[in-house]
Amino acid sequence: MSIAASVGIVGIIGLSQPEVAKALQGMTQSFNAFSAHLFGEPAGRFQEVAKMIGVSEVDEETTITLAEVVLDDNLLMMALTVESDFLAGYEKLNENDFFNLDYYLFVNGKKTMANSPKVRQIDEKTGAIIIEASMSDLHLPDEVTIDLRISQLTRGFESLKGKWNFKFKASKLLGGERLNPDATIEYERTMISANQVVKSQLANTIYMSVEGESVDDVFYELGDLVIKGSNEELYDVDDVQGTFDSEKKEATFKLRVNSNWSDLEWIEIYPRTTEPYCYIVKDNIHYQIYQTPNTQVIDDQYQAITRKPTDQELASGFALDEVIYYLNLQKSTEFKILTEFIGEEIWVNSTEKVMIEDIELMEDEVKIIFRLPDTYWPHNLSSLVLFDEELNDYARREGQSVMAVEDQSQGLYSVRIDYIDTSKAYTIAIPLMPELSEEAPAWSLRIPLK
Repeated sequence: MSIAASVGIVGIIGLSQPEVAKALQGMTQSFNAFSAHLFGEPAGRFQEVAKMIGVSEVDEETTITLAEVVLDDNLLMMALTVESDFLAGYEKLNENDFFNLDYYLFVNGKKTMANSPKVRQIDEKTGAIIIEASMSDLHLPDEVTIDLRISQLTRGFESLKGKWNFKFKASKLLGGERLNPDATIEYERTMISANQVVKSQLANTIYMSVEGESVDDVFYELGDLVIKGSNEELYDVDDVQGTFDSEKKEATFKLRVNSNWSDLEWIEIYPRTTEPYCYIVKDNIHYQIYQTPNTQVIDDQYQAITRKPTDQELASGFALDEVIYYLNLQKSTEFKILTEFIGEEIWVNSTEKVMIEDIELMEDEVKIIFRLPDTYWPHNLSSLVLFDEELNDYARREGQSVMAVEDQSQGLYSVRIDYIDTSKAYTIAIPLMPELSEEAPAWSLRIPLK
């Protein structure tokens, strides 16, 4: 059964669910909730260009609403809400495990693989999910038909079968461009080439090929590639897909970066020359080393803080016997009310510092904004930990683990953790990074974008 909803998310969800309507009352709140709180994407680009769909399907006493869609030449994102008794009783910390959907996605009749969905719990029986798929292979016309066929809700080994189908037309954002750059370098009897770049408002996809003796070295570096723009900014790779044939010594892959490159003259791709963080190895497990404000780096003088995992952590899948943090800590001077840290710096090696730009104390969470140097890996912030004076730790919960981009051009990134007693004194700890390497990357490929 289909229900055509009124314009706006409040109408879609219904006034009988005020807490849901408040959480998802339009594009600004819907995609912002996912991107800024949980998944790290800059939200503004999605807020401004989404198309309202506002159609609900009801089966098995479960309502699934397709709320909004964003589409361009590189990226399809769909925001849906799910209301069902099937969702009741969830007690774990990770919102991504609140539920999942089994579905088929067709774009202009072509079956399309989606990335791992992003889930948020709204209340005991209501959740929201974002389905995301890469579009660059499809050479989309200006208007496409999207067919989403949902066959069941799942959580762990439990499932609820049903039929929730959505078929609609969507217009893609204009301004996309396909480039065929002349960009090839030779590295150790291996040719590395950028064959095509698909630019669009929300994302960019780079198609690359590697042929030759060192193809395996290049292919296995995909997770550690650095992308630098002509504006000197560094960009994260949001999705990597590729194939590797060791016998033929060939590899093809594509990298997607969710950013707007319309003003860039070129990008440069090269393997990272410095590890993103410092670590200690214990029982074959890598533990990050943490640093706190105004503490100079002291080589090999770190305090191990250990505790047993909580029942909630064990229920959420934590598999080790101990929770361990290695911390460079001066207990007598490091603890204060959180907002007193605003403007202070954290030395992350002997030359690089991270600034605590702002701290926002909200009703149900704490948001800490950092200003990073280009040399510091932003994803290190996902490991942020607060310690009180008794050295109790307060970290982001599972499913809340990715930092959010506030303003990449200014180096501003944020992390949120659940609410804590803000009248107490704490210290703020983030991972150290190694000393900067003077070593040149093994190879570097510059790709023109104009």
